[in-house]
Amino acid sequence: MRDFALRPATQEDLPFLREMLYEAVHWPPERGEKPPPEEVFSAPEMRRYLEGWGRPGDAGFIAVAGGGERVGAAWRRLMTAREPGYGFVDERTPEVAVAVAPEARGRGVGSALVEALISSARLSGCEALSLSVDDRDNRAVSLYRRLGFRTVEERESDALMKLDLKQSD
Repeated sequence: MRDFALRPATQEDLPFLREMLYEAVHWPPERGEKPPPEEVFSAPEMRRYLEGWGRPGDAGFIAVAGGGERVGAAWRRLMTAREPGYGFVDERTPEVAVAVAPEARGRGVGSALVEALISSARLSGCEALSLSVDDRDNRAVSLYRRLGFRTVEERESDALMKLDLKQSD
C-alpha cells in the first residue's frame, strides 16, 4: 500500500516545482559541493522548465505524503528549437522533469509520478516524451528504462531518452 497520493500540479505549486527541479539536478560527489539554487537557475536551460508555468501543454503531478507534505513532482512541457531544454528532441515532444525528496526515495514515488505523467500524456494525444538524465544516476536510468524510455543519444555527462507513446501501449 502506498503512503502517498498524487494530485495534479497547480500554479500554487510553482515554488515546490522549483525546489524539485533543483533536486533533480544530479550532482555526483566527485564534483564537489552542489552549487546553490541561484547558480543552478542562472542557466537559461534550467529556467525554461518553469518560466510561465501553466501555459498550454504544461501538465504535472505532485506526490503528497499522508501528513500532507509534498514529497515529489513530475511534469512535462513543450520546448522550442530556439529555446530547448536539456531533454529536447523536437517541438512536438514534451520534455519531462522528475524529482523525489530524499526522505521519500525508494518508496515508489518516482515510479508513480512518471506512470501518471505517461498516462496523462497519452490521454492528451502526445506521441512521445523525452528527458535528459545523468547517466551516472543509475536509479533514475533504471526507472526510465523500466517504464519504456530508450536512450536516443549519449552525451558527455548525460543521456537523452525518449518514450514512444504509440509503441509502448
